[in-house]
Formats: sequence, C-alpha cells, structure tokens
Amino acid sequence: MEMRIPKLVVESDSRRAVELVQKSQVEKHSQSALIRSIKELLVGLECVVVRHIYREANFCANTLTKARQEQEAGVYCFELPPTMLAQYLLADRCGVKFPRDVLM
Repeated sequence: MEMRIPKLVVESDSRRAVELVQKSQVEKHSQSALIRSIKELLVGLECVVVRHIYREANFCANTLTKARQEQEAGVYCFELPPTMLAQYLLADRCGVKFPRDVLM
C-alpha cells in the first residue's frame, strides 16, 4: 500500500512504547503483535521519526483519547478540530508553556 507520506513524526508520552518501536527486534511483550504491526507500517515510509514527548506536550491526544472512550468504535475524521481541543490549540499557538511536576 502506497501512503505517499514524505515525512512522519510520531510522538508518544510513553517512553517505553517509543523504546519498543525503535528496537530492531520485537521482544516478548504483551503487545508484541501491535508493536510488529506498527513497525511494518513504518518500514514503507521514507522518513520516520519516533520520539518521546512529555505528557504536557500531548494534551490534544490525551483529550481525544478520553473523548473516544465515550463513543462507538470506528474511524473518525474531522474537517476542523473538535471544540474540545480549542483551549489547547490556542495555548500552543500562543506559545503557552505548562509547568512539569518533577518528583524528587
């Protein structure tokens, strides 16, 4: 399948998920089949970057994930960003920084 995606940046706030996808060999893991499927999708792309980001940089994805739990299964496409993301998109556009709590 030709996806014609010249560059793809995949960001996750799960450091472990990023490590598993970046490894050359898929280790025994409860999600091995999913990891293998992700790696197979990424192999066909020209330029892929998989990187860890902190939870504070992932507000939109987390908001969509939480909202998704309340909806029927399926694929959802949006012509415009859902209103639930408005505050996060505006904050991002304005360069608002969110503090990160670090436990010591």
